[in-house]
Amino acid sequence: MKLGMRNIKTAIAVSLSVAISRFFNMEYPFYAAIAAIISMQTTVEESFKVGKNRMLGTILGAMVGVIFYIISPKNVISIGVGISIVIYVCNFLGWNKSVSIAGIVFCVIMTNLDGRDPIFYGLNRVLDTFIGIIIAVLVNCFIKPINNYNNIEDELIQITNDLNELLENKVVKGLNIDLKKSEDSICKFEKNIDNINISSKNEYEIKKIKSILKNYKSICLNLKIISNMNQNYTVNNMNYIKLINIYGKFSRIEYIENRENDIVYNYHLREIIKSIDECTTDIIYFSGENKAYN
Repeated sequence: MKLGMRNIKTAIAVSLSVAISRFFNMEYPFYAAIAAIISMQTTVEESFKVGKNRMLGTILGAMVGVIFYIISPKNVISIGVGISIVIYVCNFLGWNKSVSIAGIVFCVIMTNLDGRDPIFYGLNRVLDTFIGIIIAVLVNCFIKPINNYNNIEDELIQITNDLNELLENKVVKGLNIDLKKSEDSICKFEKNIDNINISSKNEYEIKKIKSILKNYKSICLNLKIISNMNQNYTVNNMNYIKLINIYGKFSRIEYIENRENDIVYNYHLREIIKSIDECTTDIIYFSGENKAYN
């Protein structure tokens, strides 16, 4: 089974975090490993954001936990009051995504120290978390998948050609069509794009590609709809002219204006043609930007 780039980077980050924790003789390397796993996201920016939230929560939870443990260790009422303060401070400071980890660290200090020094334990949790986050961000920053835009362009052209062929077979030739192959190709391509690191250099290109993917999904949806309709629908004049421009002249049943079923059929057909046109235009743009980028 082929591993995704994020899987590989997560494995590297966890291994490095554990290795560094052991090198510095940290008491619990798995805390660093957990921080690395959670902080490993699709992009460096997302890794930094998630890591920051975890770091803030760990620091807050450790601080409040140490204070309450010194004042009243293992007191059930103190635990309730302390967790309320942790949640309140997180909400007050806008650290909504830090609430969970802050509460967990606080509860661990209040209930699971087993005679260890609370200050020492709190500092170690902060340090463990810091190691895992830093390793995850650095790995995400320096280990990047190859952004092979030539392959991307080839795949986009292939998917567009396949969808064009499906439209021709269904509407022009009147054949039954199977969308599964194209849907699988689109799904696979989308996953590959999600693994590409977004930077200031390629951000606009990635947005263009995602716009093309959106149109692909629209084409598949509308093709599926007209495929499930009966065969007795005719192409209206506007769609007929557009199809002639794409596929050449073909015979059709004489169009009768305002037949309700034909109106529905032609609406979905118009959306398919429109989406294919937009995909073709975006691919031409992408091809030009790709050459300029290279």
